[in-house]
Amino acid sequence: MTSTERVYNRLAGKPVDKIPNLNIFMFIVAREAGATYRRFVQDYRKLVEGNLICAEKYGIDCVGVISDPMREASAFGVDTVFPEDGVPYAKTPLVTGEFDLSVLQRFDPMESKQTLDRIKGCELLRQKVGKDYPVIGWVEGCIAEAADLRGLNHLLEDLAMEEDYLPEFFDIIAEQQKRFAKAQIDAGADFIGVGNAAASLIGPRLYEKYGLPWDKATVDYIHSCGAKVKLHICGNITPLLGLLTQVEPDIIDIDWMVDFKQAVDIFRATKTAVSGNVDPSAVMLQGTPQFVEEKIRHCISVAADNTCIAAGCEVPAATPDENLLVMDRLLYV
Repeated sequence: MTSTERVYNRLAGKPVDKIPNLNIFMFIVAREAGATYRRFVQDYRKLVEGNLICAEKYGIDCVGVISDPMREASAFGVDTVFPEDGVPYAKTPLVTGEFDLSVLQRFDPMESKQTLDRIKGCELLRQKVGKDYPVIGWVEGCIAEAADLRGLNHLLEDLAMEEDYLPEFFDIIAEQQKRFAKAQIDAGADFIGVGNAAASLIGPRLYEKYGLPWDKATVDYIHSCGAKVKLHICGNITPLLGLLTQVEPDIIDIDWMVDFKQAVDIFRATKTAVSGNVDPSAVMLQGTPQFVEEKIRHCISVAADNTCIAAGCEVPAATPDENLLVMDRLLYV
C-alpha cells in the first residue's frame, strides 16, 4: 500500500496496513538535507530533498512544504529577518497602531520570492513522488497571519477590544490566502495545511466571531479547488473543539495538551479525522523508547477508524532516531 492509498483509505475509515504517520518535521528536514535553516526556507530544492529523505528514513506518510510562517507576510511587505539557523521573523510589524491597511501589498504568489519558492516546492515534490505520497501545501490561517503582520500582542489586544478594522483586515488576508492555496494546488498539492496557531490563544466567543467564519470559508474554497485541508492549531484548543467541528477540515491536528480521546469523540460523528497527539518535547525528544511506545499505544487505543498519529506539533531536531522509528513501527496494524 502506498502512503497515498494509506492516507486516503484511513480518512475514509477503510482498512489500512498502517495508521498514517503524519509527524510534522521542519528542522529535521533541514538537517537531513544538510542545509542551514536559512537555506531551507529560501531554496525549495533543499526542502524537497529533505522531505524525501525523511519520508523514506522515518516512515512519514506525506511530503510537504511547511517551513516557516513568513511566506505570505514577506509578500505583504514585511521586512523579514532570515537567521542562519532559526525561524524567519518580522523585523517590525507592518500594520501599526494607526490600523492603516493600505500598507498591505496585494501580491501575486507567483511573483513574490518566498511564495513562489513554496509553489515550486509543491511542483517538484509532485514530480518526485508521483502518486506514492500525498503532497501537502501550506498557508497561514487568518488569525496567525494577522499576528505576523500586526504583532501577536497587539493583535490579541485588538481582538479583546473587538476593533472595527479587524473584519477588513481578515478579508484582505483571506483573499491572498486563497490565491496562494490555489497556486499550490495547481502545482500539485493534494492537501493544503492551514496553520492558525494564534487561534488557540483566544476563547470560544472571539473565535466564533473572528476565527470560525474565515477558517470555514478557506476550507470551503480549498475543497472547491479539489484539494483537502489539514487544519493545524497547536496549543490547548479544548475550548474550541465544538466550534471547530463546523470548520469541516479533512484532518485536524490535536496538540499534546488536549485530551486525545475527548477530541476523537467530539469529531467522531463528523467527516474530520483527528491527528495527534504525542508530546513532541517531553515524550518524543526527552522520552525513552519505552515511554514513547506507551504514549503512542494510548493514542492508538482511543483512535477512531479514521484517526492518524503524529506528535502534537513539530518534532524537535534533536529527537533521537530510535524514538521516531518506534512510532513508525507501532503504527503497522
